[in-house]
Amino acid sequence: MSFGAFSNEEAEKMVNHTLECMPKEHLDRQVQVYGSKDKYKEHLLSGFANEQAAADLLKWYGSKEKAIGAVMQSTGNNGEIKQEQEENSKIYQQFMAAKKAGNMDMAHSAVEMLAKNYKTMFALDNARNILLDLAKEYMQKGKLAEATDSQFGEGCSEFVAHAIQHYYGA
Repeated sequence: MSFGAFSNEEAEKMVNHTLECMPKEHLDRQVQVYGSKDKYKEHLLSGFANEQAAADLLKWYGSKEKAIGAVMQSTGNNGEIKQEQEENSKIYQQFMAAKKAGNMDMAHSAVEMLAKNYKTMFALDNARNILLDLAKEYMQKGKLAEATDSQFGEGCSEFVAHAIQHYYGA
């Protein structure tokens, strides 16, 4: 299998590290979905063969080396992950409060907080590109938008997308 920007060895190294650091309960859920750990590993590796996914990683991190470094520094610490998820939840609640109040200053503040949290979660120098890609994904009204709206309220994903685009002038 060809991994485009990433060599087979680099892709294997990142996927193996991800599997080693993944919380057991998350790995167990994925094994249920994919049938085995090896099948799940194949699924993860196939992501590196996707040219758009590899291009996105390079865009978000700026270089192949930084992308690999970010993956390799991840520890899978449940406490850190839970804290980052809770922070994301608070931020999305702020987006919904801004939507209800029609307050773009509050929405811009939420974008800034989301950028800060994404920089921490994904070990990014700058969260602009990943957030603009998130906005684009939300605007396509796919499964991610549905899940976000289900969790935080109808129209959340579209509001977040518009707030991100407005904040970055896109």
